[in-house]
Amino acid sequence: MLQVLTTTLIGFGITFSFFHSAAQGPNALPILTCFIVVPVLSAILIMCLPEKWTKWISLFMASMELGIGFKLFFMFQTVTAGFQFVEELPWLKNFGIKYILGVDGMSTLMVLLVACVYFAGTLISWNITMRTKEYFVLFSLLVGGVAGAYESLDLFFFFLFYETAVLPMYLLVGIWGSGRKEYAAMKLTVMLLAGSAFMLVGFIAMYFSSSVHSFDIRLLGDLSKTGFTLEFQKTWFPLLFVGFGVIAALFPFHTWSPDGYGSAPTAASMLHAGVLKSLGGYSIIRVALPALPDGAKYWLPLLVSLTLVNMLYAAIVALKQKDFKYVIAYSSVSHCGAILFGICTLQGAGLNGAIIQTLSHGIVAAMTFALVGTVYGKAHTRELAKLGGLSAVMPILGGLFVAAAMANVGLPGLSGFVGEFLIFLGAYKSGYHGGFTILHILFPLAILSIVLTAIYYLRLVQMVFYGPLKDPHYKDEVKDGTFIEILPIAFLLVISLCVGLYPKPFVDMSNATIGPLIDHIGGFK
Repeated sequence: MLQVLTTTLIGFGITFSFFHSAAQGPNALPILTCFIVVPVLSAILIMCLPEKWTKWISLFMASMELGIGFKLFFMFQTVTAGFQFVEELPWLKNFGIKYILGVDGMSTLMVLLVACVYFAGTLISWNITMRTKEYFVLFSLLVGGVAGAYESLDLFFFFLFYETAVLPMYLLVGIWGSGRKEYAAMKLTVMLLAGSAFMLVGFIAMYFSSSVHSFDIRLLGDLSKTGFTLEFQKTWFPLLFVGFGVIAALFPFHTWSPDGYGSAPTAASMLHAGVLKSLGGYSIIRVALPALPDGAKYWLPLLVSLTLVNMLYAAIVALKQKDFKYVIAYSSVSHCGAILFGICTLQGAGLNGAIIQTLSHGIVAAMTFALVGTVYGKAHTRELAKLGGLSAVMPILGGLFVAAAMANVGLPGLSGFVGEFLIFLGAYKSGYHGGFTILHILFPLAILSIVLTAIYYLRLVQMVFYGPLKDPHYKDEVKDGTFIEILPIAFLLVISLCVGLYPKPFVDMSNATIGPLIDHIGGFK
């Protein structure tokens, strides 16, 4: 316990104190590149050094990543418009490709999310004993790819980082997973690569159809320079929405998600549900809306209908599941539908809610998957019919799961409430020129998803943790969580409480992105 805390504090302290507040000057250290390099360097060190150091190297580097994430969060200036900490280097000038990194309020929150889930996932992976070096190498490369995608302002590098994140996931699920892991790994990878193919076609179309001939996201979002016609936007926006939507498990392309999570090792489920899947909604706000706003408005009725199906269908299916982890998997699909629903409002409160819900879902989904994995490791089953009364033998884990369930339900004081409230507020207020829109019709149905979420989570709490012990052997054989198992879950719960109890700094940071975006696309504040 002392070694874990010491390693964490040293790694966190080094990076948090290393970067100073003047880190945006011409001679400043490249803090965004460091955020990508740290997990990649972790993978290199793990490959080169003895296996007995593997977990400690990973923990130290994850703690450094956490330090950078929090430093960026506190250094970001919400009163300053545009991207900050920008790093720009030419790469292929003839094709308009540059290595450009930068963060605004939205991507700063996502960087913090990556850091938190990386740290928690490293601790949850402490019990990995099979091919430990390879596991932590792939896990670190996955983090590096996702970190680069959230920071990249060039579509070519965005695509490159995204592909870097998808491929390690295939191996993590296929080797360290459980159940139908080979099938799940292949299905997950094929679906995500198919989605990335849609993205790539859309990126190339924007490159050749714009007058700037650049992959720079900042230039592509300036309609006065790109000259994208209404017909072009109507043609290509749905392609980008579907490409990004596949990542966010948009109906009917969601089927990879439950199978992938059900078979993935715990930390991979945490990272995929909490971070990689969040990239879908983030990318729609970052790329598709600024570049093709009129296309978004044209396709709104169909897109909002699909997101509503996500919310309700996945929640209903979660009610019918008999596997503990599959309930959480379908819950994640439903909550991602709420994020996409918020984006479809094209309204300030709704878009802010989508960003806050993305942060909340990432934290809470990672926490819930960590709890499921820990319970499975002790009870050796995920069948709900065989579980019951576990709070008698694992009261701390039971209490933490109740807290995670309440965050998913949207209990005030936890992060889930803030995002959902803003999303539904945005849906209610939305309308072009104040008129009656499809969102007003679907709004009551969207509210129903909260009721369904409460039903299946309360049912889950009752079936798994309360009532009599289903198996009398649990009383002697099953123990409560250890320090190394409880620490990452409690850490994520604290983050959820911070967002829920004092959301102002998070909403202010989100609004630093959404305010200018609403002005740009002609939405409603």
